[in-house]
Amino acid sequence: MQTRWLAVFLFATFAWFQSASAVVINTATGNGNTNAPANDPGWANIGTLGGGTGIYLGDGWVLTAAHVGAGAITLQGIAYNPVPGSAVQLTNNTPGMTALSDLLLFQLSSMPAGLGSLALASSAPTLNAPVIMIGAGRDRGAFTQWTIDQATTPWTWTEVSSGGNAAGYQTLESRTMRWGTNTINATDVWFAESPSGPDVKSFATLFEYSGLSDNEAQASLGDSGGAVFTHNGSSWELHGVMFDVEGFSGQPSPETTAIFGNDTLSADLSYYAPQIMTVIPEPSIYALLSLSAAAAI
Repeated sequence: MQTRWLAVFLFATFAWFQSASAVVINTATGNGNTNAPANDPGWANIGTLGGGTGIYLGDGWVLTAAHVGAGAITLQGIAYNPVPGSAVQLTNNTPGMTALSDLLLFQLSSMPAGLGSLALASSAPTLNAPVIMIGAGRDRGAFTQWTIDQATTPWTWTEVSSGGNAAGYQTLESRTMRWGTNTINATDVWFAESPSGPDVKSFATLFEYSGLSDNEAQASLGDSGGAVFTHNGSSWELHGVMFDVEGFSGQPSPETTAIFGNDTLSADLSYYAPQIMTVIPEPSIYALLSLSAAAAI
């Protein structure tokens, strides 16, 4: 398949927005990457949380998307309950943006054994920086092609067996924790999960076709609250929290399709890290400033 799909060129045009809900990966089967990658950024610290995903930061604290909410998180097959009343929704300190952000911290009632702390990014993300994305969203389904009629509003999509000008994947109802890769294609953007939803300082990754087995990742339903890691040259840092996806006008089943040209939006933790460190008391703050040995390169 040599065609470079039309969808790739339609980025940010007539977009819809849906909450991101395992990441869909562009490999031959889409079934792999269910164990930690060889260069592990912190796989064991990511778990399922209700209908979404959560990130164990260390010292008993979990970070997720606010629309996922606080609840029991399952890490390495063990469920850990939240401390009642410990949830704190992070805020924005930028004029013109909503007071609240779509990020939530909460404390666990017991400490997960054997898990270290994740380092938070302190520098803004850079364009074209490679990332590893980990989420517990829907599994990938069938490869599908469509033809798009842009003369209508919204655009009209027709599923075809071949010759389409847009392509991507359906998803299944089953969920699996999975990792994939991508690169940052937009930074310093403010996004809201819905017109009435909270604003989030964000960066984006673009789902492109560049050949099978490239591990290219796109968020799907259930990946909200999942982790995006970058490498600072010496160690991994938690740089983003997936919370939203961007697609095209009229895209079918927007929460359950991953089409080339779609984007994943992730909260930029370099903006929110100082606030996280004011919520989590010492000595947890110091733990977040250095990566656990198991995740170091």
